Amino acid sequence: MQEKEFEKMVDNILIYYPLFYRKIKTSINHEKHSRYSKPTGYYQVLGILIHVGPLPISEIGKMLFTSKPNMTSLIDRLVKDGNVKRSRSKDDRRIVKVEITEEGKNFLIEGRKAVEKNIKENILNLTEAEIEVLNDSLENIKKLLLKMDNK
Repeated sequence: MQEKEFEKMVDNILIYYPLFYRKIKTSINHEKHSRYSKPTGYYQVLGILIHVGPLPISEIGKMLFTSKPNMTSLIDRLVKDGNVKRSRSKDDRRIVKVEITEEGKNFLIEGRKAVEKNIKENILNLTEAEIEVLNDSLENIKKLLLKMDNK
């Protein structure tokens, strides 16, 4: 790959996430959806816990590349909101595990509905063909990112 093409790819990657995130989160911040206006890490922790199960805070932090102090404050917020609970490991009482609650699962389900509604609103000005191109592009990005992850 030529240097100019590589630089263009890097620019596209760097701009992709903020644009994508803004298009998804824009209407979620309205009063009606303010309950779902949370930092990205909030949803990432819940997503990890729903898919992997209870984990020590340090393991979640490693997965998210987040420091222990930042993880602790994020987990504190999730606990305060009732979306996760802390418990001691049965194998080693020194280890504190974090587990998603039913309320946390419901929060994710309802939050997803809010995101789906927002995405529908954002694609209204696209044609069927453009929606198909967008979906195919996202599928390709997902496949390539997963392939990069597998090295």
